[in-house]
Amino acid sequence: MTMYSPLPQEDSSSPSQGRKILTRTPSPHVNRKLSTIRNWWLVLIIFVTSLLLMSLSLTSHQAPTHPAIKPIPENHQLADAIFHKVAPKNLEMDLHEEKTRKLLTEGDQHSDNPKQLGLRSCSDPVSKVGFMKTHKTASSTVQNILLRYGLNSDWNFVMLSSGSHLGPPSNQYSLTKPFSSAWIETVPWHAMAQDQGYNIFALHTKWDQGEVERVLGSGAKYVTILRDPVDEFESLYNYVHFEKTFQMDLEQFVSTYVGGRRPIQRVSGYLGRNQQLWDLGMDKKDITNHEAVKLKIKQMDEDFDLVMIAEDFDSSLALLSDALCWPLVNMTSLKLNARKKSAIEKLSPKSRKILKDWLWADYMLYDYFKKELEQKKKVYGYQSLEEEVVKLQKLNDEVKADCVLEVVQNSKTLTSDFVPWSKDVLAFKINEEKDYCKYFGISENHFIEHLRQLQMDRLKMWSLGLK
Repeated sequence: MTMYSPLPQEDSSSPSQGRKILTRTPSPHVNRKLSTIRNWWLVLIIFVTSLLLMSLSLTSHQAPTHPAIKPIPENHQLADAIFHKVAPKNLEMDLHEEKTRKLLTEGDQHSDNPKQLGLRSCSDPVSKVGFMKTHKTASSTVQNILLRYGLNSDWNFVMLSSGSHLGPPSNQYSLTKPFSSAWIETVPWHAMAQDQGYNIFALHTKWDQGEVERVLGSGAKYVTILRDPVDEFESLYNYVHFEKTFQMDLEQFVSTYVGGRRPIQRVSGYLGRNQQLWDLGMDKKDITNHEAVKLKIKQMDEDFDLVMIAEDFDSSLALLSDALCWPLVNMTSLKLNARKKSAIEKLSPKSRKILKDWLWADYMLYDYFKKELEQKKKVYGYQSLEEEVVKLQKLNDEVKADCVLEVVQNSKTLTSDFVPWSKDVLAFKINEEKDYCKYFGISENHFIEHLRQLQMDRLKMWSLGLK
């Protein structure tokens, strides 16, 4: 028995009987070729169909939209706010009004705080002063006032073993880092200062309130001075000769760099935009951050007993006399480091407007403390203050008449002690026959060197137990 049935046989009566019928069976090789061709056609059909479907899908739906890249705002403050993710509405807040509302809300709980309200509180003369010497703000004149008082009082001055700045000892003139008390631990008089204490901190530095307090100790008063930021920047640009760095005058710099939004590096690593905030301790990443600037101003309001304003200089000095409890006669001065008229660049209104916008952070600082000074004048009493200003001006006239033989344009005619650092500033030919006159007109660097030598003399006496 077989497993498969036999194929049916042809009928013998068929017309084809007697002819042999041939059937062709495709070879395996041909079958594979046909199969491959069919498969490729199938793939092609699927691909074309997919393209058609995708095309239909894209035309039946709106193309996705992408947010347009927003242009940089013309206003520098707004551009900086966007960069630092500060809400634009926060830019409209007035810090001084905010403080006033807070004081009114809290009632009289701050009324006994002379630092908060600028009340007259003179008792004993202050014997420790921390002065933040800002750049190009009439700070050299204030420094001279403080140094003369310290000289006459035989005080100890915070300074390094050489030089006129309080920057890192490796390069004290590069004010890129905030002051550190560790920098003065190696000075020759360190042990004497530990025993007697320091009295005056008044050299150029990058400010750090906590570190200065560590050096001066308790009981110190803190002061600084500010100036209209556009005028301050013009003075800085031309006094330090930024034109050598940028190869153009200030007017062209404003147009090319500030107006053109070009990157601007700080000259020598520490001189440039918003210089007053930089001097007061702010770093590069925060100096254009509205919220950080606001916090800095609030902290300064707590730390400083008086922030003077260069444009209201005589009133500021009268208030300084009151804050330090020093007789008004000790506020007398000559205008040091004042530039010759030929060295002052007059800016166009357009350039001033561009600079004012660019320096918005320094203006926040300046405007706030200008209002604070006005508040202190009001509390002191406008009439009383004006009387003090008149007295101070008369005292200054007496000093000038007594001590100044000539205001000179060419400082080469002067003896070395009276030659200023820059050839662009006015100098004084001093009546050296009167001993007290010398220190009104002496150059800053020579005065500091003289005080350093006196400090070394005190050290010798202290080492011998004589002082």
